[in-house]
Amino acid sequence: MDAASGAGKVKKGAAGRKVGGARKKPVTRSVKAGLQFPVGRIGRYLKKGRYAQRVGTGAPVYLAAVLEYLAAEVLELAGNAARDNKKNRIIPRHVLLAIRNDEELGKLLAGVTIAHGGVLPNINPVLLPKKATDKATKEPKSPKKSVTRSVKAGLQFPVGRIGRYLKKGRYAQRVGTGAPVYLAAVLEYLAAEVLELAGNAARDNKKNRIIPRHVLLAIRNDEELGKLLAGVTIAHGGVLPNINPMLLPKKTGKATQEPKSPSKATKSPKKA
Repeated sequence: MDAASGAGKVKKGAAGRKVGGARKKPVTRSVKAGLQFPVGRIGRYLKKGRYAQRVGTGAPVYLAAVLEYLAAEVLELAGNAARDNKKNRIIPRHVLLAIRNDEELGKLLAGVTIAHGGVLPNINPVLLPKKATDKATKEPKSPKKSVTRSVKAGLQFPVGRIGRYLKKGRYAQRVGTGAPVYLAAVLEYLAAEVLELAGNAARDNKKNRIIPRHVLLAIRNDEELGKLLAGVTIAHGGVLPNINPMLLPKKTGKATQEPKSPSKATKSPKKA
């Protein structure tokens, strides 16, 4: 009787858990909320940051849901940009294009700089070369060319050459891999800005070619570029005359138009 009663009883641990039973797998808060982003980690960061005296249990869940939605939106648009460029991998350039081409994300991340994202050039269409209508006969496909760092970064300026100049100049003991990319992006942006303004100056002067004079006018008439390049002299750019308005000739308004002289009378017939 005692043995049977002893076998029927199950031993319990200190917390009331059955000893020797299968342990339940712990369910994370992310799984409970149906999210991919780590709710627990975000909660720890909120507490560690001391943004408030107390953090509610729903705050990290809500924040994780918002971050997951934004990430999914950006990745979807970046994937579309990669597919448009016939690429199988999303690079920072595609993320930049996705954000800047979307109105809401562009406003939300207006002041955000994306590393290795390149720039969005704003060149006047007049300055772009015209597309040739007659296509040449198709050449046989050449073997796959090596992809340069400029192409990877989505830039026109030579990243490799700028990197060599940085190393050759000995400006620092070590040069990071992102330094020439960032510098090339900044230089390309400045060049695109100057060329756009110079193109506008050329168009105002009814010219089809940009000359140093147009570059000078573009820089001096722009407040930010004027401050940046205040001490720069542009060869063959000419000068900006600063003549006192008192010394300029006054524009004479035409007086009331004089009446036209009457046409000459017809000649009288000759006397017989």
